[in-house]
Amino acid sequence: MRTILWATSLTLLAMAAGNDLRFRIIPNRLVILIAASGLALNALSSPWSLWISLLAALLVLFGFGVLSHFNILGGGDVKLMAAVTLLVPPHQIGSLLMAIALAGGVLSVGYLASYHTMQRPSVARANSSQGSPQTIQGNRWLANERARILAGKSVPYAMAIMAGVLIHVTRELFQCLSGTSCSV
Repeated sequence: MRTILWATSLTLLAMAAGNDLRFRIIPNRLVILIAASGLALNALSSPWSLWISLLAALLVLFGFGVLSHFNILGGGDVKLMAAVTLLVPPHQIGSLLMAIALAGGVLSVGYLASYHTMQRPSVARANSSQGSPQTIQGNRWLANERARILAGKSVPYAMAIMAGVLIHVTRELFQCLSGTSCSV
C-alpha cells in the first residue's frame, strides 16, 4: 500500500511540476491529492504522529505564506510545499525542506544563467517555422519560456519541490537498502 501511495504521490507531483513549467499554475486539486496521499502514508507508518505532521504542514503553510505575501514564493508553491511535508515523518521535514531549498537554488541559478546568456545579442533565436508539429509546439514553449526569463518572471518552483522530494526519497531508499533506518 505504501508503494502505491508513494507512486501516486510522485506521479501527482510530476503533474504539478509539469503544469507549473508550462503555465506557472499548480492546480489545487493536485495539491489536495498529494496532501491526502501524505496523510495516508503518515497514518500507515506512524499514526501516533499524524497530528504532529498536520501541525508541521500548517506551520510550513503559514510560514511560507508570509513569503508568498511579499511575492517571494508563489501561493501554489507554498501550498505544494506544505502538502509534500505530509509525505515524510515529522522528524524528516527539515531535511526535506533543505533538499527543496537546494534544488530551488540550482533551478534559480540555471534561470539566472539563462537570463544572462539570452541577453547577449549573439544568441541565435530558434526557428519555429520548420519541423514536425511536436517540434513547433516545443519551440513555442521554448519561445514562451525565453520571454518569461527575459522579463524576469517567476521560476517554476514546483520543479524544485519535485526534485527535493526525489532527492529525499532517493536518500531514504539508499538507507533502506543499506539496512540502516528506513521510512519510505
